[in-house]
Amino acid sequence: MPKKTFYNLPAEKKLVLMEALQHEFSQAALADASVANIIQYANIPRGSFYQYFHDKEDAFYYLFDQHVHIAMETFLSKLKKHDGRLFEAMLAFFEVIIEEKKNFHFFKNALLNMNHRMENAFTNIFTDEKRAGHFNAITTIINFQELKLKSHDELLPLMKLLSSVTVHAIIEKFSKELPLDVAVKNYKSQLEFLKKGVIKQ
Repeated sequence: MPKKTFYNLPAEKKLVLMEALQHEFSQAALADASVANIIQYANIPRGSFYQYFHDKEDAFYYLFDQHVHIAMETFLSKLKKHDGRLFEAMLAFFEVIIEEKKNFHFFKNALLNMNHRMENAFTNIFTDEKRAGHFNAITTIINFQELKLKSHDELLPLMKLLSSVTVHAIIEKFSKELPLDVAVKNYKSQLEFLKKGVIKQ
């Protein structure tokens, strides 16, 4: 977490610093990112950086968490737009993530250089206890009538499964540099398997 001095920054200075973090972590993976580049872009002394963050990992994960929060808000908006139809919302959400130009390189760097902490955040994006408010929002919006769930408690494992499938599909798009239409087609096929199942009734 950032230090208290970061939260006390004027909005304009905070924005400049966030833009510097975004710029550096979009150019380089966490391991290769440079504090020197961040402070040069933000035009601040090195000492000031360490007044705001403990180290570059602290800065990265703060930015990362902001992106995860925005992604979750995006999913909720898609779920509302599609009247609570979960699989339609998942597809719309996937398309936004892989087409989003502003944050494309940040997500690509993060996903292609994931460690356990990043993987856990992505694969639990809908179910993280720290974001319980988001999961509760999902339960109020989702159309349960279209799902074969015996109880609302079964939604949690379903969302975990969808998270894993979605993250894998995004990584595949980035790592193989798939065209957008191919990535969407592959993801739709995976969603269809989940929707229909593979066991004959």
